[in-house]
Amino acid sequence: MLTPGEIGLARRVFGGSVVYAKVWIHCGSYLPFSLQNKNTAMTPNGELYFRDQLYSADFSKENFLLQHLFIHEMAHVWQFQKGMWVKLRGAFSWSVSYSYDLDIAKKLHDYPMEQQAQIIADYFMLAVFGRSAWVSQRGKNVTYTGLPDDNIKSKYETVLSAFFKQR
Repeated sequence: MLTPGEIGLARRVFGGSVVYAKVWIHCGSYLPFSLQNKNTAMTPNGELYFRDQLYSADFSKENFLLQHLFIHEMAHVWQFQKGMWVKLRGAFSWSVSYSYDLDIAKKLHDYPMEQQAQIIADYFMLAVFGRSAWVSQRGKNVTYTGLPDDNIKSKYETVLSAFFKQR
């Protein structure tokens, strides 16, 4: 189950659009024989699977990098609970790009599954931890490929506007 702190953290992003009581976090491999990469989290069925290296007993008490990862995986929970076939799409995620540019003519649903989760998590990092944390992670955990101009936060908010309304 999620801790109260993790629920509070996730609510900052997803509001009431996730049924938090159905979300479980596992420390271990989702795949049989521990085939899940040690540096990979998976959320194929509305539950989060972290290997020992990434697992936390309470992600709300962790640094911004692990909170970013937690929000990315919670985005897959949100997608799963909204009816997206996360397990099927996730089976091919090794071959998809997590990188994206923001196009203010698009909404979140116009982006592929992994890019949606990245956009949500990257916006979280920018909004909660600030521009300097966000910039420090570009090309690493933040996969935005465009120019980090002064309007970057408003670009995210435009792309995420429909997402924000449904929270």
